[in-house]
Amino acid sequence: MDTNDDTNNGTNDGTTASSTSGAPSSREREDLVAALDRHHGFLLQTVQGLDEAQLRTRSSVSEFTLAALLKHVAETEEAWAVFARDGVFPGADEWASWAADSGDDASDGSGDAAAVGAGWGDDDASATTTTGDASDGGWGGDWGVTDADTLPVLTARLAQAAAGTRELVRTLDLDRSFPLPSAPWFEAGASWTVRRVLLHILAEVSQHAGHADIIREGIDGARTMG
Repeated sequence: MDTNDDTNNGTNDGTTASSTSGAPSSREREDLVAALDRHHGFLLQTVQGLDEAQLRTRSSVSEFTLAALLKHVAETEEAWAVFARDGVFPGADEWASWAADSGDDASDGSGDAAAVGAGWGDDDASATTTTGDASDGGWGGDWGVTDADTLPVLTARLAQAAAGTRELVRTLDLDRSFPLPSAPWFEAGASWTVRRVLLHILAEVSQHAGHADIIREGIDGARTMG
């Protein structure tokens, strides 16, 4: 019998099955792409029809503005994409010194993940109302947003990051793994597969799309869903 017979490689629903080596199927990749596209779309929808002032409005108890969320998600996605491709996380060499300054030990993974944002922009946050402007700089809810970070610039950057991730889903070996950098919010000695990194990006985008929806509703009552 011919072991290369294509009839042995299909599933009942007509899709192509993964190989016996466990390689990801094209369907898995396209499912990941579809989920990423959907949640990127939800996030981008939260800023449709806003002006620049509204984009920078703090409409809730959160320090984040919609401008800050767009920039944060784009920067985070870009960094994780580099890690998925090259196994190197941009800026990770600075985490050890940051952890030492904040009292966390970045070498054993025992630190508190919530400490990542501790002390960033606290002074600004205490001096600003929840509906104030977030263009004062620093590491608080503005996430380094500047006057140059206009709505077209931020949405284009997020769209570019999304396109880059989409390409990685379709081309990288999803089972390849890399050791995580040393940081108090990661388990010591842990490694992540490319698949897990991509799922982490999806979770990040999804979480902040919901976050952005709450902020948008506080601005003008508009909601992505419901």
